[in-house]
Amino acid sequence: MGPGATRATASAAVEAVLASIQLATADTDAKLHIAHFGTFERVTRAPRRGYDINTDAMRDIPARSELTFKAANGLLHS
Repeated sequence: MGPGATRATASAAVEAVLASIQLATADTDAKLHIAHFGTFERVTRAPRRGYDINTDAMRDIPARSELTFKAANGLLHS
């Protein structure tokens, strides 16, 4: 992508990168480290009880898998 890149081109590139990250971390316990940027990791959250503000009642929240990101030290302190 050069100086003539459009917003649509940049958006498509970012979407492609994010799709690749999701695919690379699709397995549980998968990690993807990008040097000088950070680490993406899929973690599994245990089932738990939570408060539902819409119904004013406690409800069960099922277990789920989510993608987390931890920034590299150099990324935050540049």
